[in-house]
Amino acid sequence: MSGTMLYQPGKTFLHRADARAKIAAIVVVLVMALTTTRIDVLVALTAAIVLGLAVLARITPASYAKALFLIVPLILLLTLLQALVQSGPAIATIGGISLSREGVLLGLGIGMRLFAMGICFYGFSVTTSPSDIALALHKVGVPYKFAYLTSFAFRFLPLLQDEARTLLTAMAVRGSAESSSRHPLRRGRAIVRMLFPMLAGSMKRSSEIALSMELRGYNLPGPRTFYRSAAFRASDAVLLAGVILLAAALVAMQWYLPAPFTEGA
Repeated sequence: MSGTMLYQPGKTFLHRADARAKIAAIVVVLVMALTTTRIDVLVALTAAIVLGLAVLARITPASYAKALFLIVPLILLLTLLQALVQSGPAIATIGGISLSREGVLLGLGIGMRLFAMGICFYGFSVTTSPSDIALALHKVGVPYKFAYLTSFAFRFLPLLQDEARTLLTAMAVRGSAESSSRHPLRRGRAIVRMLFPMLAGSMKRSSEIALSMELRGYNLPGPRTFYRSAAFRASDAVLLAGVILLAAALVAMQWYLPAPFTEGA
């Protein structure tokens, strides 16, 4: 399995960190990203995430750049829509339609928010085993069934990505030029054609997993034991404290430093 969002075993600091510390760090990052649209704050947050993944997990931007580029059209669309609906001084006028300065900055801020959250989730998924996710959630009080469903989602979605890549390759081998076309409409037709086999394969895989879970007694009551254990160590506390300090610094930056353009919100 070689999906870009699949867990990749390693011996880096983030790979060894407890999943509970990483989940808590993600929550802090998400709260920080979702409570501001100031571009300078979000740029600093994104830069800190990129640097942290490079230093603590040896994950370079080249490994997730292709996935982030897919967000660019969405960001452009959001920026255009916000520029049309927001009021304020116009930054440009195209064909008699004014694009507001506040709307453009707000759209770019939302785009930077998507970048920050996307990179953060990528780093978490490739450095954290789904089994560790289920164990961590169960340790903090989440019922085992819901904890396992969460870890199963981290397994299942990358499998869909791999299956989509396999279907596109199979279409190309059978002489379909749409699967490798760079034209968005022809590429879109190829994606539509592979939706049904993907859906059928997903339903078959889900039924097989549900049957195997029943045969292994996942539905039986009583306490559960785990082959693996989780220990919250001093290094995990340092990781969480570092993320909290980063969030505090960004909050101070937002409160005490003037915005470079406007509030963008």
